[in-house]
Amino acid sequence: MSRPPTPFIGLLLAVLLLVFGNAVNREDSVSIVIAGPAPTAGASAQQAAASPRQPAASASGKPRSRPRQPTKPQTRQRSQFRPSDKPAADRSGKSQFSTKQQVTKHGGTVYLTFDDGPSAYTPAILKILRSTGSTATFFELGSRQAQYPSTAAHIRAEGSNIGNHTYNHPDLTALTAGQIRSQVTHGPRGRCMRPPYGATNPRIRHVIAEQGLREVLWSIDTLDWSRPGTTKIIKAATGPAVRAGSVVLLHDGGGDRSQTVAALSKIVRTLQQRGYMIRRLPGC
Repeated sequence: MSRPPTPFIGLLLAVLLLVFGNAVNREDSVSIVIAGPAPTAGASAQQAAASPRQPAASASGKPRSRPRQPTKPQTRQRSQFRPSDKPAADRSGKSQFSTKQQVTKHGGTVYLTFDDGPSAYTPAILKILRSTGSTATFFELGSRQAQYPSTAAHIRAEGSNIGNHTYNHPDLTALTAGQIRSQVTHGPRGRCMRPPYGATNPRIRHVIAEQGLREVLWSIDTLDWSRPGTTKIIKAATGPAVRAGSVVLLHDGGGDRSQTVAALSKIVRTLQQRGYMIRRLPGC
């Protein structure tokens, strides 16, 4: 087979070089258009701030459908909870309330109240309250305060408070408005008032409010005034009806209250073991 003439080979090589050179120039021009000029540091920061959640691009130029998750937690990540949102924790770092049921069943405050004093039994009651870290509210009679003039100061010094229980314990529903007013104004100084026997009506409430007082009754009656025995008093004051916010009626006056005194320590400690605090009525 004969060889092509040398001029033909030279011409062919020239054409190939020309075609290849044009192709290279086109690729260079396309690459410059895509890349563009390198952005400055300020422009990069502005772009990142404008779209902080834009998914990163893959090697193919297409955005990923899901951002890549870090293999380790970020050490500087802040908690999404504010301090006020976090449950209280004990010294071990564990939450004091592990379940919703536990919060419902335990905790809160039970209010013990004592009527008809002061009397010779009141100091013993105060001593038990002090030894258990508790306080209470004493609804006293004005006539009894006159017989025990220093007891009111002792009660307040122990952190407990005093309510008005009238002057000498009449049934206010049988009195006129003027007589009711006299019973209240001659009763002990306080911000709360408990009508004797819990007997009340709109007229009594009007007089009480007129004197700037708040009427307070009770939700648990221990019937300790009838001297049913220490065991029954304890059972009544700690039974299933007692819950957070219960107001328990007891007596430190009006007769022999030795059973009430004997039951009190067990009442307080049983309630505390259930998670309750024993406190005086707020605002009285």
